Amino acid sequence: MQTKYHNSYLTDGCWSPTRKGLFFLTRMDGFLDAWDYLFRQNEVAYSYKISDNPLTSISISNGEGKFAAVGDSEGSVTMIQLCKSLYEDTGKEKEEMQAI
Repeated sequence: MQTKYHNSYLTDGCWSPTRKGLFFLTRMDGFLDAWDYLFRQNEVAYSYKISDNPLTSISISNGEGKFAAVGDSEGSVTMIQLCKSLYEDTGKEKEEMQAI
């Protein structure tokens, strides 16, 4: 798997603790991207502008995976609540990812 070329550098990323086919990437242009490999393999499933500054880090809560903390280059941390489709497992996702 490979992301398309984009003018903005990627700065950090992490896998979802609850969804085996989902990972998040932060970018220099202030956007957070969610890649849902089971939904779309070749493009971002969801993109959200977090800051006007470059994003530098991301962490997803390990419990239910409902929250993300995103840091930027100015030292600000933004907490966001994720929608259900970005943290609820479909029940067969682990098996589907293993099959791929």
